[in-house]
Amino acid sequence: MRVGIFGNEGVGKSTLFRALGGGAKESPSSAPTAGVCTIKVPDDRLDRLAAIFNPKKTTPIAITCVEIDPGGAMLLPPETLARIRDVEVLALVLRGFSDDFHPAPPGGLDPAAEFRAVDSELVVSDYLVAQKRIERMTKEARRDLEWDALHKAVEALERGIPLRQLSLTAEEIRALSGFRFVSQIPLLLVLNMSETDLSTEAFPDLGKEASSRHVTLIRLSARIEEEISRLSIEEQSVFLEEMGILQGARDQLVRGAFEAMDFICFMTVGEDEVRAWNVRRGTIAVHAAGKIHSDLEKGFIRAEVIPCEEFIRCGSMAKAKTEGKLRLEGKKYPVQDGDIMQIRFNV
Repeated sequence: MRVGIFGNEGVGKSTLFRALGGGAKESPSSAPTAGVCTIKVPDDRLDRLAAIFNPKKTTPIAITCVEIDPGGAMLLPPETLARIRDVEVLALVLRGFSDDFHPAPPGGLDPAAEFRAVDSELVVSDYLVAQKRIERMTKEARRDLEWDALHKAVEALERGIPLRQLSLTAEEIRALSGFRFVSQIPLLLVLNMSETDLSTEAFPDLGKEASSRHVTLIRLSARIEEEISRLSIEEQSVFLEEMGILQGARDQLVRGAFEAMDFICFMTVGEDEVRAWNVRRGTIAVHAAGKIHSDLEKGFIRAEVIPCEEFIRCGSMAKAKTEGKLRLEGKKYPVQDGDIMQIRFNV
């Protein structure tokens, strides 16, 4: 999963990005390089499975974070839009702090208004793309599903509604997929607050705005998170507890990105590798098999499935089978979070 770290100048997105990249020797992240860093998603279920199988390799889900510059005076120039279209989740950093270097504006801080302004820019950008395509199709006298889907999109955009809030059929989504509309990309709001406000529900208007638009909001202090990232893993836990911070920036961002994408996790296990995989909630078994390898999807016969916690209680596949806990599921089985799956296939 690729997550874009985006925001206006001075909101602290670079500080947050450095915190996500981490500075500790045992950090679960790769060091940021050229505006890109990778976070390994922590999952204690995977650790417990690895302790049982003692595999040659343990592979957690990884999230790639990309820092996206707003592009100077123009909020969304073409190069910025191109980088936004290349991510799966857009983490919009909003300013909820002031200091000597970044004093509050005359009207005071208003992250809710900042969110509306950026979202409006995304909507306008998509409107211009959609209208240009409609004009071309009009000249070609072309009328098809894409035409209908574009008009549906334009009607929403004209009312200031981002496409992530528009209900589209699977066929309409496929018809519009090539445009990679930026207002259709799942959004995650990151309110960068001062240390003193971390324990408060500051800026309640932003919370209401996020809730009304069904957007996940996380609150953190990027400056504090950057300091924490320089500590060892053990020291980080102590510092977070002393600060009264329930989850660090990495964990919050991972959770928020998963919520924005409506992702769940399933696992494959064995002596060679214990691995976690992410898929959209509601994904059926045959498509989840394709996530592992295209041959598994093509030749899918059945999936052997057991919930992770049930398997850990049993301690082995042999005991799970003896107790009748291992189920056989067909192509249409909706994969559940925490499922361990073994695919039977024939190509």
